[in-house]
Amino acid sequence: MARRSSRRKGWSLKDWHWISSAICLIGMLLFSVTGITLNHAGWIESAPSVESHESSLPQTELARLVNASGNDVLPTFFHRWYEDKTQNSISSNAEIEWNDYELYVAMPRPGGDSWFSVDLASGAFYSETTDRGWIAYFNDLHKARNTGLFWSLFIDVFAIASILFTVTGLLLLKKYSKGRKSTWPLVLAGFIIPLFAIMGSAHAADNELTVEIPRLSVAEYHAPYLAVWLANERHQRVVDIAVWYDVNLKDNEGEKWLKDMRQWWRRSGRMADMPIDGVSGATRRPGTNRVDLTPLLTQLPELEAGQYYLYVEAARELGGREMLRLPLSLPIESPISISDTGEHELGRVSLKLEP
Repeated sequence: MARRSSRRKGWSLKDWHWISSAICLIGMLLFSVTGITLNHAGWIESAPSVESHESSLPQTELARLVNASGNDVLPTFFHRWYEDKTQNSISSNAEIEWNDYELYVAMPRPGGDSWFSVDLASGAFYSETTDRGWIAYFNDLHKARNTGLFWSLFIDVFAIASILFTVTGLLLLKKYSKGRKSTWPLVLAGFIIPLFAIMGSAHAADNELTVEIPRLSVAEYHAPYLAVWLANERHQRVVDIAVWYDVNLKDNEGEKWLKDMRQWWRRSGRMADMPIDGVSGATRRPGTNRVDLTPLLTQLPELEAGQYYLYVEAARELGGREMLRLPLSLPIESPISISDTGEHELGRVSLKLEP
């Protein structure tokens, strides 16, 4: 008599469920915790660490750098010079921007960023590296911000495993729901509650930009300066949308601190005559604030098709500085809704536009 094999052929529904749950375990825990920290960014105090370097590029190297202007890759000699001066290397994802008067390179990464500039006339070099801490690092992993290829692949695997986990869970509920009257009402509630939350958060406005300024528990609080502008795919400013600062200080004292919004200042502020009509305004207190999109909406019909970026930068006296970037493709052919959340000086930034 043949012996019956005790080994099962293939995996059962339970096998698929527990294996997918094992794969999802750490990722689901990470995304759940960072979901809370992102949703309540204003509750968490942070003190970014900023390291800066100033130097001057020798005239011979400066001439060689000027000859290489416009290239998407920096010369090897400049890599060596940069490493010698800063003890850091230029990352492979560096965003290189050339214009008539300077070289600007941004090197974003999870939990921080690094950038430097070289004045193409004088050779003046300035670099800055910001580390916002571990919470900011994991929050950026949650949003897949500046995380690279391998993390992107992990998110794909995690998403597939999560789908498998939920589908097999639903099938197991169906299989064992007999005698458990609360099963399907709870499943239905899991669908209806998020649906009502989405419907309740809908705004009536067709075109809207909102910027949340978080409440910070600090000894001395000053409302942040804030700049909003649109840039093209080479990150060159196209139009200023809003600049909030202390417009009521005597002798235009408030304008002295606009340069603390370093990215906006380099791209637009230092060449602008303040105040800018229809753009400049007073600082705002903590909470969700609406930004007047008139400067943007009047320019949209005249802009060429392509990739653009909406920048929001905030800087606070006795505090930190933060910038968010929302990608935007023109022309707008269907309603869009994009958002991002900052770590300390900015909360949730949300943009809605209609064709």
